[in-house]
Amino acid sequence: MNWISNFKKIGIKVKQILKKQPTGQEETDWKNCPQCKKISYLPDLIANSYICECSFHFDLPPKLRLDSLFDSSYEIIEAPDNDPDPLNFEVTDGTRKGYKYIDKIKKYRQVTGQKTALLSAYGKISDLNAVVVCFNPKFGAGRMGPLEAQYFYESAEFAIKNKVDIWVVVYQSSGIDVHSGVAGLTSGMVKTVIAMNEIKKAGIPTFAVAARAVAGGTYASNFFMHDFIFIEAKCVENMLFSGKKVTANILKSSDAIPEDFGRADGVMKSGLADITLESRKDLKHYITKLAKIILKKEQSKNVEEVHENPEDFKKTASTAS
Repeated sequence: MNWISNFKKIGIKVKQILKKQPTGQEETDWKNCPQCKKISYLPDLIANSYICECSFHFDLPPKLRLDSLFDSSYEIIEAPDNDPDPLNFEVTDGTRKGYKYIDKIKKYRQVTGQKTALLSAYGKISDLNAVVVCFNPKFGAGRMGPLEAQYFYESAEFAIKNKVDIWVVVYQSSGIDVHSGVAGLTSGMVKTVIAMNEIKKAGIPTFAVAARAVAGGTYASNFFMHDFIFIEAKCVENMLFSGKKVTANILKSSDAIPEDFGRADGVMKSGLADITLESRKDLKHYITKLAKIILKKEQSKNVEEVHENPEDFKKTASTAS
């Protein structure tokens, strides 16, 4: 009867692993890949830049993102002390009576160790002075509220003042925070557009990196103002103003939305992005090569020399045909 006992033990272990899968914002030692359905051990994923064996890219924490882009040490640009909840949003009746948004902000800060959904840093990327701004999806789904907008603007001011070579923004944002109302729209969209305009006036090359969802007011304002728009992997989706269901309802009297709507291949086919990478591990290489060509810090003037082999570059750029 030993085989029966062993079988039961295996079943118990499998159940224990499945119970350890992350729910919501919870972190465990196991990650279930939504693409290949394989359960991966978190330390193995971390060692592989949060990339599954099937090439699915999990969300990369901002700190690890900065570590992978900068040459060595870098300086965190301090976030401002503005009120993250200017409307003092609170539900006063109904089933959610007593809900206060500031309590949610406090929880986001505790989980992420950040003041805002953004984290900005200054340092060198392949000897180029750079400011990198990262959205953190674990902070209100990468919200863009008045505090984030001010931080974005001040990071741009820092970049201009320090005469950096490049400005990089890694997007993982659900858009303007609805809890901030009109204040969120006027600051989140207007202030970030002003920041981007000032960066461009200073002649600083800019790079947008779509790492997951880019939606709402973030998508509609500063995302498309960059000189180069990268999609960091083929699995990236939800690059759209509104969700597929909302868009389908709007278009219900006309043509249905395409299957690749908001996905990396669909965005490339529409000409809205410049390149889709095979892996986020290539991001530093491409930013460096393009920046040095633009800044004339290399003898090469041929854009295909962004990659050592032009044919490899064409394959990686994957312009859907």
